[in-house]
Amino acid sequence: MSWFRQRRPQPPPQPAPEITRVAETLAGPTTQQQAQEMLGDLTAIVRRVNRAGAWMPMGAVPAIHEIEDRLRPLLEYLCRHPVTEAEMIPVRALVRDYLPTTVDQFIALPTEFVITHRGRHGLTPAQDLLTQLRLLTDAAQECADAVYAGDAQELANQGRFLHTKFTRSDLDLG
Repeated sequence: MSWFRQRRPQPPPQPAPEITRVAETLAGPTTQQQAQEMLGDLTAIVRRVNRAGAWMPMGAVPAIHEIEDRLRPLLEYLCRHPVTEAEMIPVRALVRDYLPTTVDQFIALPTEFVITHRGRHGLTPAQDLLTQLRLLTDAAQECADAVYAGDAQELANQGRFLHTKFTRSDLDLG
């Protein structure tokens, strides 16, 4: 009599692989995947600058490397630790917009123009580039500080929780 047998629980139905792929595509890459991609973007920018090194003004190549020195550890950290989209936005803007735009616009200028032209504020394009690179260096450090400070705050919160949980209280009766 089959009605006396226990029914075996059935595993929940799994979505079709096509549906899973579509859902993952709509969700977009995780912040960790984005950070991994941005490491490649940063490497490409630095390579472009290194190839154009003789064409870059004195101090520009070291400034780019200083920006890289601030962004690369941050991106490597972001590859291992998920962050909020709000924390990711300024990092993404730096790596995928501000830095490459600054570098590529300068590299595209003709040599004669870079040397002789002065803008509205009396700066040559070379001087303008160095000013922008200083701003980007500061922005890269601010991004790193913001991400690390958030995680440091979480660590401090955990410490307060553990202290409260495991230290004796004046209310203990024993």
